[in-house]
Amino acid sequence: MGPKIVETALWLLLFGIANALPDDMPSEFEFMEYSTNVDDPKYRLLDNVRPTYFYVNLDVYLAESRFDGLVQAHVEVQQNVTQIVMHQNVVSIRAINVIDGSGRSVAVKDFDTDSYYEILNINFVNVVTPGNYIITINYLGRINENPHDRGFYKGYYYYGNVKREYATTQFQPYHARKAFPCFDEPQFKCPFVISITRDSNLRPSFSNMAINQTQVLQNRVRETFFPTPVISAYLIAFHVSDFVATNYTSTAEKPFQIVSREGPVDQHRYAAEVGVNITNQMSEFFDIDYYGTGQGQLMKNDHIALPDFPSGAMENWGMVNYREAYLLYHEDHTNVIDQIFIVSIIAHEMAHKWFGNLVTCFWWSNLWLNESFASYFEYFSAHLAHPALEIADRFVTAHVQRALTADAGASITPMNWTEVANTSTITANFGTSSYTKGSSVLRMLEHFVGYVTFRNALRYYLKDNLYGIGYPVDMYNAFRRAVAEDSSFQTSYPNIDIGAVFESWVQNPGSPVINVDVNMRTGLINITQERFQLTGTPRDTIWQIPLTWTHGGNPNFENLKPSLVLTTKSTTIQKEAGHHWVLFNNQHSGLYRVNYDDHNWEMIASQLRRNKNVIHRLNRAQITNDVLFFVRAGKISIRRAFDVLSYMKDESDYYAWNRALIQLDWIRRRLEHLPAAHEEFSKYLLSQMQGAIDQLGYEERSNDTASDIQSRMQIMDYACELGHEGCIADSLNKWRQFRTNASYMVPKNARRYVYCTGLREGNAEDFEFLFNRYNNSEHASDMVVMLRTLACTKHQASLRTYLHQTLHNDKIRVHDKNNAFSYALQGNRENLRTVLEFLYSNYREIEEKYGGRARLSTAIQALATYLTDFNDIVNFQSWLYREQVGLGAAFPAGVGVINSALRNLRWGNSVAVEIFENIRSTNTSASLAASISVLILALFVQLLR
Repeated sequence: MGPKIVETALWLLLFGIANALPDDMPSEFEFMEYSTNVDDPKYRLLDNVRPTYFYVNLDVYLAESRFDGLVQAHVEVQQNVTQIVMHQNVVSIRAINVIDGSGRSVAVKDFDTDSYYEILNINFVNVVTPGNYIITINYLGRINENPHDRGFYKGYYYYGNVKREYATTQFQPYHARKAFPCFDEPQFKCPFVISITRDSNLRPSFSNMAINQTQVLQNRVRETFFPTPVISAYLIAFHVSDFVATNYTSTAEKPFQIVSREGPVDQHRYAAEVGVNITNQMSEFFDIDYYGTGQGQLMKNDHIALPDFPSGAMENWGMVNYREAYLLYHEDHTNVIDQIFIVSIIAHEMAHKWFGNLVTCFWWSNLWLNESFASYFEYFSAHLAHPALEIADRFVTAHVQRALTADAGASITPMNWTEVANTSTITANFGTSSYTKGSSVLRMLEHFVGYVTFRNALRYYLKDNLYGIGYPVDMYNAFRRAVAEDSSFQTSYPNIDIGAVFESWVQNPGSPVINVDVNMRTGLINITQERFQLTGTPRDTIWQIPLTWTHGGNPNFENLKPSLVLTTKSTTIQKEAGHHWVLFNNQHSGLYRVNYDDHNWEMIASQLRRNKNVIHRLNRAQITNDVLFFVRAGKISIRRAFDVLSYMKDESDYYAWNRALIQLDWIRRRLEHLPAAHEEFSKYLLSQMQGAIDQLGYEERSNDTASDIQSRMQIMDYACELGHEGCIADSLNKWRQFRTNASYMVPKNARRYVYCTGLREGNAEDFEFLFNRYNNSEHASDMVVMLRTLACTKHQASLRTYLHQTLHNDKIRVHDKNNAFSYALQGNRENLRTVLEFLYSNYREIEEKYGGRARLSTAIQALATYLTDFNDIVNFQSWLYREQVGLGAAFPAGVGVINSALRNLRWGNSVAVEIFENIRSTNTSASLAASISVLILALFVQLLR
């Protein structure tokens, strides 16, 4: 059906051009109301013209990076218009023809394009009245050669020594218009029929659906795919290449394929096994079978590994795109962190089949309706697929604490950001508020309403809006309906409106901290809530917060059902009298921080030192992260914070250390300009980590859990960086075996710190050895490890080679170039001057080779944490203003770096003496006094600047 319709469209196009009505206008034209379907601002379209069916035919010339396009858009006009507007960002529109539902030609006065708003205006001679129409557009398109430009873009890979090319798509959120004129907003949904014509030397193309018809046209092949279900344009996908597919499903009714370039076919199996499991788990949970969502056609389930991909992955219906490192798994080369990421990202993209594809957010301001649910299920359905990886527990560090970190900023946007209007604000909304915050809110609500009620609410939302669009109120009402059927909820929480609870988290920017004051004599607990910000005065904001808590007299961290909902600024709870610590937010199940009165903190610290295991490990993760943020915000004394953290000398748990290490390093970086304080703080960190090093050991054990392995990875990586003698000695032993024994492989989970130590303690030959391994590797995730650790070299000539390779070595993928720049800064303190010289001399080429002005800005922004010397800041500022014109839109990023660096210095100066006093408190008073005198003198010198 597809090719015949396209041929008919071509004929109608030619016929329409030859027989168009003359350009004379009726006399009343100038008095007609000028009506259109474009909104204000012109980025948006009104819904008075809606697509009902789309045919897209692309004639692809891969080697020439171009294609010829023909679109046939079936639309329903719902009110009189004199203009129909579509989105476009193609090379040129060659011709347009319009016919009505009876096949009669509709006179097109003219058409024009607007490159700023990326629209196509089709202007008619007469008023177009309500009804069905077919718009046929003949146009020319480009295959973008920079993957960061998205749309229909080109990538490459090597098979042996032969360079091969492919073309694929990334349309979210507004890049479908680069491949074909369309209604490029999520609300406009309809079926699509895709037809791709390609060179015959390539393998069959891929799209959302299976191939329906193949036509051989001399040395060209046209493949027309089955119609998609009702779908938004951003979810359309196609792929032209010589890639190969491996089908791991035994039944034709449930196909599942992993697709990649030829080389790493042996890395397909793991993703297929977990992917099939995840698909089945979600089909059952939602009570909607994935394979039955094709509206009459069997849904495909293809997952494609791409050497070049600007995003992590993309949930195109039937054809999910991934970076290679996020899909391909090799038993000997993929470490546990990357293994976890493979499982979780497959789960994320599969969850989108229901949340995003089947039911789509109306507009990008409601992006959380897509992304929050995908981010939630990326952990909890992944956990069901591979429980041993402990992915559900990782949610706390990976999402809850990341969301709280982002929400501590004064300028963070809410989940439902109504100001999303144009391309820049659309892009900005693809951030932590829509992903990690939204998913953390969902986890809190699941514990609040219970598993079954939560599941029922999601089923109601999906089934009530099947193949349509969703609004926040639809979600709130689905929860209201599910809760109304749950008598236990009504009993436990009378007069609580679950929709209002949900909405308070969606609409309020930021996240709360609850302040808890415990009267040990009476047992009365006073609670107040406020927005937590690191700086500035927060607005007075009220959340409806489901609260869980326990106490030292009868600790119970397993009860995650909230005991009450805090709906006002403050409340009180009466517990039995007794001298017991109190802890809120069991297992960190809620999206809020908790700050206690000083005595309660003192008791928590004492409990942790006596027996830390009385307190759940996820609450230990909460405590260590919270107190360090309270230090940064000035909400807790440094003395008390270090008292709480003192127990960590006996802590080896991954979750307790994970975010704490990030914050402790944040403090350490801000003391670099004060050598005495910086050295003392580094010694303090090593002493704190020694217990974990002793407990974990240097070798992986057969009974290690996934979190044991991850804990060893993060502890050893940091310990070696700080100069821990045992860590360095063991790493060098492994590194030297790797260098000299061809049959020896460094254990995959130790490579990050072993490789880094080998290069940090080595020379140019060590760098060349690992760089050659990188260039010859077929394992994408291991290549990322090597790229990271190559930057650990202290040999500055090698580091310069590394940086210049980011410009000229096509084995370093465009999506890895900015990462490599950051890795060079992270590698050693000594690297900063070399990186700055590289930036100063090559910023124009960095912009070009890294993928554009935005990538240059990203590279510049990476400097903020590492500019810790005042002279370096002054020199950077001089360069920035000297090159202001050439830097263009990247200039503000540099100004931000200067401001951030100066704030870092000021913060370090403000706390240095107190931190120094606390970490030296066990020393003799004379020694301490002498050391503090030296530190104060150093501070005085810094302040004089």
